Amino acid sequence: MDFDGGAAVGAGLIGGAVMGMLLYMGIWMMPRQMKMNLFLMLGTMMFRDRTMAIVAGGMMHAVMSIVFGLIHVAFFVAFDLETELVAWGILFGVVHWMISGMGLGMMPMMHPLIRRGEMDSPGAFALSYPPMTAMGFFMLHIVFGIVVGALYTAFT
Repeated sequence: MDFDGGAAVGAGLIGGAVMGMLLYMGIWMMPRQMKMNLFLMLGTMMFRDRTMAIVAGGMMHAVMSIVFGLIHVAFFVAFDLETELVAWGILFGVVHWMISGMGLGMMPMMHPLIRRGEMDSPGAFALSYPPMTAMGFFMLHIVFGIVVGALYTAFT
């Protein structure tokens, strides 16, 4: 299989958009159980204004989605995987979840509002939030892997 950067970027962006839609749908449907407003958390690292923070956080998530889409596809190519990319996407989604989960654990060191106690820390793997949030965090990364695998297959 050859590496197709455009297909990887497209699959990553769409995978990230699906993650975002499902996350905010979960927050809307179960506000007590789904506590991680990801775009706000990311954006408030730079902006205090809520609207600016959400827009910036969405853009940061889009960039991370592109990067992780490229990484997923790089592994497809590196391991010469040409079939069952959706199944491989699940495995890579678990690895993606592990990396992102460790990153959440480092948020208090990077995020000024969390450091000052003005925003709750998600904890590693979102475990400082209710259990449904932590499970949703896991499932969203699995969904990302599935979407990237399916769309990269469709786009190439």
